[in-house]
Amino acid sequence: MAPGLDEIASRTLVVSPAERGSRQAAIYLPGQLERVRDVQFETTREYEMARISAGSVHHAATLAYLVEHAHYVDGDLYARGMRHRQVIRPESRAIWKRAVHIDECALPSMPLGDKYFAHQVIDVAATAMLAETVAPTYLARGSFSDDWPHSKAYYALLGVDFPVLDAALIRKAWVFQDYGMTANRRSRIAALRDRAMSRRAAQDGRRVFISRKATGERRLLENEAELTERLIKEGFDVVDPATMTVAEIVERISGASLVCSVEGSNLAHGILTIANKGAILTLQPPYRFNNLWKDYADALDMTYGFVVGEGGKTSFSICADDVVKTADMLSGRS
Repeated sequence: MAPGLDEIASRTLVVSPAERGSRQAAIYLPGQLERVRDVQFETTREYEMARISAGSVHHAATLAYLVEHAHYVDGDLYARGMRHRQVIRPESRAIWKRAVHIDECALPSMPLGDKYFAHQVIDVAATAMLAETVAPTYLARGSFSDDWPHSKAYYALLGVDFPVLDAALIRKAWVFQDYGMTANRRSRIAALRDRAMSRRAAQDGRRVFISRKATGERRLLENEAELTERLIKEGFDVVDPATMTVAEIVERISGASLVCSVEGSNLAHGILTIANKGAILTLQPPYRFNNLWKDYADALDMTYGFVVGEGGKTSFSICADDVVKTADMLSGRS
């Protein structure tokens, strides 16, 4: 078996030690869990039930590994029999650029950031903030993420638009374990929010629905038009990332007290710009129950709730009354 980072690293820095934190219970109406048919394939039902329940949670330490005399090519770092992947590739790509020689650098990219927009603009960006304090920083060239709308604009806004590295011989390469919601990571995500928000404002009572339509992995909200019309009547603003620039999205969401959308990467727009102590409301497909955003809500002192829809594996519908009632509960209006 190939060695791991902890085995081949010549030095390991504990940026932030492991912690024991607490979770708040999610807010949802009676009968919602009976609609859950399955969970998203990267999680388990047991883990999701723990996520939405009050209790304690373990946050893995934030670590920086020093790998010496490494070879970097097309998003992979090689050293002493180890292969550390930073992108997801369906197949090898030819890199025709000659390898450059680098004395020391930091490499914050991660495969999930190449697969999901949210992980790119929050997680990779947060790790890049750590990386730049350690050494000159380079990003991996994505297989899927290079063509995503909004990514480059968000990186420019967040101040993490570092150069891309294709191939290099590196004397000292720093890579990171950075997924536990430690104090250091929470502070960096909060700093990203400071950079993203167009104005640092207290909650102004606005509630925002972020349209998803047919973007991303297929989980079509069949009655989105009907739901949108109802939410507008309830005073919600509607944000459509497919037709708006990053500047427009940020301006429309900044200061909002609640953000609602189909579970998925679209909610990254809200996490980055919602007011402090705001609320996140996810609309859950019945065959893809996933409460990733609960982790961020707990870490950032936000409130979290969900509504589960009904339907099949690729499309579903949501009861508008349930959305309004849950939003009112999250807003303290019930």
